[in-house]
Amino acid sequence: MALLYKIDGVLWSERGVPTAYCPVHRLEMDAYTYEADKPIGVRKYNHLRCEECAEDYPLPRDMTDQQKYVRRKLEARNLLELKVMNIDDEAVPIANAKASSKNNKFFVTAILTESKVGQRLIVYAGEKGKKEKTQIFVEPKIKRLAFDQKDVHPSDVFVSVDAIFADGTKSTIAKKPKK
Repeated sequence: MALLYKIDGVLWSERGVPTAYCPVHRLEMDAYTYEADKPIGVRKYNHLRCEECAEDYPLPRDMTDQQKYVRRKLEARNLLELKVMNIDDEAVPIANAKASSKNNKFFVTAILTESKVGQRLIVYAGEKGKKEKTQIFVEPKIKRLAFDQKDVHPSDVFVSVDAIFADGTKSTIAKKPKK
């Protein structure tokens, strides 16, 4: 199914050369100009008209430049949806996920990266709006689990950890609530 995009008050298709459609009747519109006194090669087609309602849609550019603008705008929209992988840095992000507590007071973010030493999982967690957070690093290839000691200790943030082991065994470790 083709999509139509509203740009400068006109509907545009994204297939091939951008085509203008009336926003009311969805009828393809033709470009025309008021500059009838100029030679054909010099005229700028900067208006669109719907044959159904005879509505005039002025364009901010001539038709050729408008089509180029629409094509670039649609391409930019598509590019904004893509993830960016920074090859210049040591660690390249592979995946990430974010979660919040039910009351939206706390957050946890997990980022999986690929680096020279293999995959690394980085977990950030803390209270929203505060600078203090904990960072946990898991590096399976070198069998390392660590946390950033200049930040908050993980036990000050997490009260429970669920683990699922390679054999399918599940275990939960939880702090006893303070009285």
